[in-house]
Amino acid sequence: MEDGRILQFEGDEILLAAGRQPNSDLLHPERSGVKTDRQGWIAVDQYLETSKKGIYALGDALGKHMYRHTANYEAEVVVHNLFHGEGEANLEEADYHAVPYAVFTYPAVAGVGMKESEAAAKGLKVLIGRAAYMDTAKGMAMGEESGLVKAVLEEETGRILGITVAGAAAAEMAQQAVYLMNTDYMDLTPVLRSQVIHPTLNEVLVKAFSRLQRPKWQA
Repeated sequence: MEDGRILQFEGDEILLAAGRQPNSDLLHPERSGVKTDRQGWIAVDQYLETSKKGIYALGDALGKHMYRHTANYEAEVVVHNLFHGEGEANLEEADYHAVPYAVFTYPAVAGVGMKESEAAAKGLKVLIGRAAYMDTAKGMAMGEESGLVKAVLEEETGRILGITVAGAAAAEMAQQAVYLMNTDYMDLTPVLRSQVIHPTLNEVLVKAFSRLQRPKWQA
């Protein structure tokens, strides 16, 4: 640990996640004029078009956001640009400002956007909000003693920069933040205007938004 502590854990099995690598070498895309980067991932522009005009790529082949839901989204962009993108003004750019993720472990973990450490590294002025599942009636009823929601907002504008959730229904709760981050102002306005069903885990997200304060590392 950074503070000098040594932690010991016991387990029956070890899972090693070695990562992924492209198999583009099996297809030899260079023969068609499609370029790849040094690692072999297919290179595309903001419209998901490759270096060969009229050929598009999406999904894991790009080596970026390797999620099924991102590939589904990219497929919609590609279909639009293939069949409705006559002229650059009609082309649709791929938007990755709010790519969600979820790890379906126990407890589940999910999120979208920046973490506090990333905001700090970029020197952004932010507000941080935290709420435990046990802060709500639903969380207490479920016995979610370790469940947590953490929100990162831009201080000046109130724009939501990121959400992290650990606990039951983490993916569903993070998805709500994705919707907020795709509104015109990407802020809390829809939450402030809304009634929140009680008792539900939705209240944990709302409590995190209501407890915003400057982090200690920010003067």
